[in-house]
Amino acid sequence: MQLSEKTEEVVKEIELFIQYGVQGHEQHGAIALLQRYKNDAIALQLMKSFYTSLPEIHEEAIGRIVFINKKDDIFLLGLSTTRHAYLYLATEQKALLLGENGQEFSEPEIFTLFGYLDAQDFFEKYPTFISCEEYKPVSASGSRFCPACMAAVGEYHLLGCPVEICPWCDGQLSRCGCRFEQLGVDVLEDEEDLEELERILEEKGRIPYSEEQYPSYPSAMDE
Repeated sequence: MQLSEKTEEVVKEIELFIQYGVQGHEQHGAIALLQRYKNDAIALQLMKSFYTSLPEIHEEAIGRIVFINKKDDIFLLGLSTTRHAYLYLATEQKALLLGENGQEFSEPEIFTLFGYLDAQDFFEKYPTFISCEEYKPVSASGSRFCPACMAAVGEYHLLGCPVEICPWCDGQLSRCGCRFEQLGVDVLEDEEDLEELERILEEKGRIPYSEEQYPSYPSAMDE
């Protein structure tokens, strides 16, 4: 897959930080991991954040990225080096360091967003990342997530996602006219129209994302 100009710039930027910030004997592995994830916008944001924002461990290379949880288009990911393990929130636009796994967090309420009771509940489930599933790059995960809104298999698309299927005509919901016919309007004008559309979609039987819906859409980094 050919990289967009914007993505190539991000990859080159990360390569530069690896060259000047990672110990020589770890650079080969760091570059290899970067090449594996070069088509994945979320992983690239994670790597960029790590290599530019952690001067206290600037000589360490990322050894492994793991998938922990997901809420809408926000991923909770783990990152491990030879001596440390960190938690990140990541989207295709940005990655945010939460802190070192097992340590006290400044915003522990973030864990409730992903269905955990609190930070302690999370740490009891994940004292280390050894048992966690490796985060798969787009080229490997393929249809695991919607390429447009990042809904996982079985989840509803974000309202307005171009991949969502219309439950009335089985066409593309963002292109067919069913939503206007059902609402009795020519155009969706305000928040009330969107709320009503979401209500009647769920009443009809909204179609969640499935692997069969997977098309070829560019990521946000390629736009």
